[in-house]
Amino acid sequence: MKKTIFVSVLSMVTAGVFAQSAIDNQLRDAQCKSAADEIAKGEKASLDAKKGAKSSTWVKLATAYEDMAVNCGKDSMASEKAYNTYKKALEVEAGGKGAKEIEAALTSQKMYSALMQQGAGFYNSKNFSSALKLFRLASEVSPKDTTASLYSGIVGQQAKDNEAAKIYFNKFIDQGGKDAAVFYSLSEIYKAEKDIAKAVEVLKKGISANPNDKDLKGSLVNIQLSSGNADEAIAELKKLVDGDPTNVNNMLNLAILYDNGGKKDEALVWYKKVLAIDPTNYDCNFNLAVYYFNQAVEIKKEVDKMDMKEYQKNGKAVEDKACAKFAESKPYFEACKTVREKEGKPQEEELTNSLTSLNSVLEQCAKRK
Repeated sequence: MKKTIFVSVLSMVTAGVFAQSAIDNQLRDAQCKSAADEIAKGEKASLDAKKGAKSSTWVKLATAYEDMAVNCGKDSMASEKAYNTYKKALEVEAGGKGAKEIEAALTSQKMYSALMQQGAGFYNSKNFSSALKLFRLASEVSPKDTTASLYSGIVGQQAKDNEAAKIYFNKFIDQGGKDAAVFYSLSEIYKAEKDIAKAVEVLKKGISANPNDKDLKGSLVNIQLSSGNADEAIAELKKLVDGDPTNVNNMLNLAILYDNGGKKDEALVWYKKVLAIDPTNYDCNFNLAVYYFNQAVEIKKEVDKMDMKEYQKNGKAVEDKACAKFAESKPYFEACKTVREKEGKPQEEELTNSLTSLNSVLEQCAKRK
């Protein structure tokens, strides 16, 4: 889902890249010829010793490259050439009176648009390395612009250049960008690199920027679970439940976390809450059945440890207690069976085996009476 969002965003930019081609072919041809002529003049002038020593010569050449990039597009690297040529003009000017004017041209909207347009063209043709190069330059031209940072991060990710993706996704976030997909993707990169602390940090920033985004919150819980931070996962799940008290999936996950962590009483509370909302929830019914079955097994172990004297004194009472717990699990296993029958789905082998084992135990319990 996140990748689809990214591609669609880039497609929006690309749709306007060479809009001029549909306006008037003759006008465009004239613009191309004019830009090409100016480039030829400028390149020739730059090779002249006297003219090449003047910053104005390089500015004219840079402007011609810009025009080629924006109005014509025949030279796919014209925007980069314009950028580098403005840099050369600054170098020649060396802090002179014209430096501010050249700097303004280098950081202008026209220069930015040229780089972004041609970068989008490369992206469309799946030339990610060239697209990334131009988007990066656009980010330098307009350092506060979130779009250039966003696209640089996206293309870095597409090109499997994780270092670039991290740099520009982080820049996007630092600039105040709030796109939830960025936080998710950046956290996944850190997660793949085993930098769980950074992945968690990014997700928390994302949740702060997008407090209603359930996917980010779910991702935070999952990464904490996978990294063994059960207590933090429980804390985050509680926040999710507080925010959406009817979401049975979050409640069930919370119950399972408590159950797996040995906090059986807390687990039981949440299992019951799930069934109060969704009495036919298969997973909750099965977990509750196992919950009581395992309790019965633990009680039965007490009997197995008894010697004859102790068994004669307390064994029957403990066995009765175990049998009661085994019986308590049966309605939940039966509920699972009913759910599958109504769905028209085959019964899981695990459920079949559990019911067979339980019925055998309950038969033995019945014989004791």
